[in-house]
Amino acid sequence: MACKKQQKSKLAFALAMVLLLGLAGRRCHGDVVQFIFGDSLSDVGNNNYLTKSLARAALPWYGIDFDSGMPNGRFCNGRTVADIVGDKMGLPRPLAFLDSSLDENVIFKSGVNYASGGGGILNETSSLFIQRFSLYKQIELFQGTQEFMRGKIGKAAADKFFGEAYYVVAMGANDFINNYLLPVYSDSWTYNGDTFVRYMVNTLEAQLKLLHALGARRLTFFGLGPMGCIPLQRILTSSGGCQESTNALAKSFNEQAGAAVARLSSSLPNATFRFGEAYDYFQDVINRPYLYGFNNSRAPCCSLGRVRPTLTCTPLSTLCKDRSQYVFWDEYHPTDRANELIALETLRKLNITVVANSTST
Repeated sequence: MACKKQQKSKLAFALAMVLLLGLAGRRCHGDVVQFIFGDSLSDVGNNNYLTKSLARAALPWYGIDFDSGMPNGRFCNGRTVADIVGDKMGLPRPLAFLDSSLDENVIFKSGVNYASGGGGILNETSSLFIQRFSLYKQIELFQGTQEFMRGKIGKAAADKFFGEAYYVVAMGANDFINNYLLPVYSDSWTYNGDTFVRYMVNTLEAQLKLLHALGARRLTFFGLGPMGCIPLQRILTSSGGCQESTNALAKSFNEQAGAAVARLSSSLPNATFRFGEAYDYFQDVINRPYLYGFNNSRAPCCSLGRVRPTLTCTPLSTLCKDRSQYVFWDEYHPTDRANELIALETLRKLNITVVANSTST
């Protein structure tokens, strides 16, 4: 009888240990997630927590076509390109770094988004916005996330988690629009177009190397679109046409940044770094919107009547009758529908298979 009790006791202990080890193993194994670094085209709420920032999507009508229809920090009526790309790849959407609900379990499940409206490759970019996270600052915040996770699950498990993740970096437009092209910034008279682009790309290359040193192995850098065709640039011309000199800067940056990404991918150990872009495709959408189901690619859907440029969408603004017919949401940013087309073209050029039944809102 005593022997049977002893056997039952050992069996119970063994089952308890199996259960305990199984739970511990699950805790130390996170999903494959993504870490996103970027500007307002990828921001999902960080700037809304920066109360002194002049670049915030905290008022209607931002977010009108996303979930509850309330502002959520996205500089759009709906989804960002980063949202859609992740959805189509079957990856969870990461929360903003400053979101109060972010903890180790959320990071394990969905990763982190560090993107910040106004953020640039260069630290000096968008200083007029007072508060924003530059790319170097975002990488510093990522380092803090790594230390946090190592403290929760140990170095080995954390290194494995970060090594298996996807990384997205989408920056550069603000370095032109809110730096080089504004005479209030010293960069505008310190450099010419060619030397400024080289300065940007050299800085970017150092930043991507730093991310690799921190464990990033699967990274995609998103190039620039035809930023000379955003409504803000058009309204500054006498004809209302695209600023071709601004577009030329974007093309030059894409060419050099793409070469730098390819160079890093071939030289850094175990790195798969890719360059994603849809410049020519988006230019065609702007030039021939009717072929893609749009009827307006020149003006923003959200504007204050004839008062242009209004820069951001506000509760005083009026909306176009059909948001799906407009390429641009405000003076800077595409609409949800345009973002979806850009995302799908980027994935096509990267030869990434789209996952069925991906999130749509």
